[in-house]
Amino acid sequence: MAGIMTTSCAKKDIYIDLTSNDWEVVKIKMQGESSYTKSGASYILSFTSENTYAINLDVNNCFGDYDITSDGNIDFGLMGCTEICCDSEFAQNLSQLFPKMTKYYGKGNELIFEGEGKIVLKKK
Repeated sequence: MAGIMTTSCAKKDIYIDLTSNDWEVVKIKMQGESSYTKSGASYILSFTSENTYAINLDVNNCFGDYDITSDGNIDFGLMGCTEICCDSEFAQNLSQLFPKMTKYYGKGNELIFEGEGKIVLKKK
């Protein structure tokens, strides 16, 4: 009796240097949703120092603090954003997700945040 066994060669890397690259948002998944929503614009996340980050949305810019609590675990503080006008629904959802992220890992050229939902980014 023959069988096929498949395994994933892509390993999760929790020792990723968040500050080594800028990261472009690829897609997000809100908590309770079964599918991802792909980004329709370029949203760039930068870790600007050992404990601060910034992300540009459609119109506004957001920023906040973060703390690596242990390997693969992250705590995002509350995010502050400029309030110029009218970011897309995707951008609004993205900004709401960041404070809910608690874990991160790298997979290939991707950075993945998980928590109450999921954010997938790629190296810029």
